[in-house]
Amino acid sequence: MNQLPQPQNYINGQWQQPELNLLRPLHNANTGEQIGWQYSSSGAQINTAMHSASLAFASGRWSTLSYAERAAYLDKIAQNIGQHASHIEWCDSVQTGVVQSLTRQFAAVCAMAFSNAAQLLRALPAEQEFEGQSQNRIVLERLPLGVAAIIAPWNAPSGIACHKIASALAAGCPLIFKPSEWAAGSAQAIAQAIVDADLPHGTFQLLHGDGIVGSSLCADDRVAAVSFTGGAMGGAAVGGVCGAHIKPAQLELGGNNALVVLESADLDAAADGIITGLITLNGQWCRALGRLIVHSSVEASLLDKVKQRLAKLKIGASTDASSQMGPLVHQGHWQHVQQRMTEYAELGATLICPTPISAGLNGWFMAPTLITGLSGEQCLEEIFGPVATVHSFDTPEQATQLANQTAYGLAAYVFGEEKSAWQMARTLRAGVIKINGVSLFALRADLPRAAWGKSGLGDEGTKETFEFFRGTRVIGVA
Repeated sequence: MNQLPQPQNYINGQWQQPELNLLRPLHNANTGEQIGWQYSSSGAQINTAMHSASLAFASGRWSTLSYAERAAYLDKIAQNIGQHASHIEWCDSVQTGVVQSLTRQFAAVCAMAFSNAAQLLRALPAEQEFEGQSQNRIVLERLPLGVAAIIAPWNAPSGIACHKIASALAAGCPLIFKPSEWAAGSAQAIAQAIVDADLPHGTFQLLHGDGIVGSSLCADDRVAAVSFTGGAMGGAAVGGVCGAHIKPAQLELGGNNALVVLESADLDAAADGIITGLITLNGQWCRALGRLIVHSSVEASLLDKVKQRLAKLKIGASTDASSQMGPLVHQGHWQHVQQRMTEYAELGATLICPTPISAGLNGWFMAPTLITGLSGEQCLEEIFGPVATVHSFDTPEQATQLANQTAYGLAAYVFGEEKSAWQMARTLRAGVIKINGVSLFALRADLPRAAWGKSGLGDEGTKETFEFFRGTRVIGVA
């Protein structure tokens, strides 16, 4: 397979082609070869999807099902997605450049998202009862807010989308799903799995398109809640529209994440963590390493170890099982990251990038890079690539100041003797802080993934995202 399937919307129970060709080609990130085009939904298609979803909610044919009935549908979707796993894995890999060993895990996460949501429903009471001051009956209910809009990113398109979709469906919300126009291949397989589960009519709609479609979803009064993962600029736009319309928005945005290396750190473990932070998803993930903050006494030794590891790193096609890192998502993003590095070099920075790139590679490949010689104030914004700036400190207070210097607060990492690392971690302004390790996946699947500052609004998580789509109603005898 070397071509993407033609994008198809799913609107009002029917498959149909998006009416607008955006005339922007899609390429295999590994080769630069064109494999498709970006398409977008017309205003009429958006309105039809909105109307169908709002009618579905008004009818109650999904929202009034029992938790057990909804859970059964979710389990069926999970089974169906398993049948599409290889296609999801391939699409995500060639469109985003992420190595296939990792997109294979994302495909598995897709099915797990629906299974986990089903298990959550089965463990919850439909309502809670309380006694008032005069022993009168009071009932607390958590109910679906209404039609949900799901806007997914391009960097981990399938796993993030399924997490949001499963949560909204579990909560009882009909939904409209808009995948990223840069990585919509796997969305077709996900949608097919949902359609084949035969949900009540209008419960699920798929709309392809760019930011115009996303903006239309956010602004439409028939949408009750929006869950968005993407960049800070896109998040600000979504938050602004939702704020103006007084509707809840869940925003998972970026992060210029700090990795603090204390004087007591195991430098080999720290060097391994730095490599993981740089190359996972090719640096294109919101919890990637952005600022390496290292004690001055160990900086030289640590950087030597990192250079040795980078020099041995294999960059290659994301579909090559031996590749440790693939290309960036598309040429425009490659140019953006290159421009940011050029700007840093013009400020007097030194770029450390010893990883060789084969002359035979024709895609959007880039060597992971550490940047030294700049102050923390010069490096406040996220780059969203395999690039991190390096800053040294002499006291814990200096490390804390450097780590908390940016407006972001998504993730952080601390390497050092455990007691000292815990002390440092408790001073950092971030939603999730990992000690003596860096990994893509959560410390525990059942714990929230929080965001502070410009990194987002509202916690993510199996239960947290599910509850985002629900509102509270209290009824009782006065």
